[in-house]
Amino acid sequence: MITVFTPTYNREDTLARLYESLKEQTYKDFEWLIVDDGSTDSTSSLIQKFQEENIINIRYYYTSNGGKHRAINFGVKKARGELFFIVDSDDYILPNALDMIWEYWNTIPQKELYSGLTFRKYDIKNKKLCGRKFHEKVFESNHVEVSNIYGDVDYATIFSTNILKQFPFPEIEDEKFVPEGFMWAQITSSYKMKYIDEIIYFCEYRDDGYTKNFKKNIKTNPKGFRISYKYTFMNKNYKLGKRMKAFIRIIQTYYYDFLKKE
Repeated sequence: MITVFTPTYNREDTLARLYESLKEQTYKDFEWLIVDDGSTDSTSSLIQKFQEENIINIRYYYTSNGGKHRAINFGVKKARGELFFIVDSDDYILPNALDMIWEYWNTIPQKELYSGLTFRKYDIKNKKLCGRKFHEKVFESNHVEVSNIYGDVDYATIFSTNILKQFPFPEIEDEKFVPEGFMWAQITSSYKMKYIDEIIYFCEYRDDGYTKNFKKNIKTNPKGFRISYKYTFMNKNYKLGKRMKAFIRIIQTYYYDFLKKE
């Protein structure tokens, strides 16, 4: 089974689009695991309607608002699938996405050595591939090497659930965000990752999303960002320029931490 995991917060206006894409999947052996991170809109009643249709296997949990990283930690504990595929509540996937995931996963002879698979995302608003094309259609690498070559780009990454359980996000009191890339870099430095240059995921960068609110997020979550930037700065596998930028960000986080205490 594949666990399609969706952390959501006040996204009743976009969840139906994702739901429709999941109903259209040609691969049927999956669960849709939703962790509602304290929504105040009608998300719960909308999900109940989806469940009443009884078309796909939906499991829904409501938690207090703690941020996406806490929702992921919770979801990993609850997941029943061999693979864990994070699909955000304002995005959707191709009808054959899960089929492609399962097909590529089963070409791997020693799965215990692999953290998972990485496919490509398509930016709906700008109508283009997220990032540049890969140098090969299929290859093995890790988050740091790919970041050095192609920059920091959003990918559709599917992880082995068992391996994700070994790498929970740090949960910091009074903060609600820890960058995902920091965790993916740790995981793929320990386990292989297979990269596939095929689009399976369509994303929308909304004005109220994490991507477009970087400055606000780093100011309100300096400790979470500092953990991530310290990892980058100390990791000699990153390019020097990226490590120096991380060092500057570390200083910023200490400043924002000081402002929060004032």
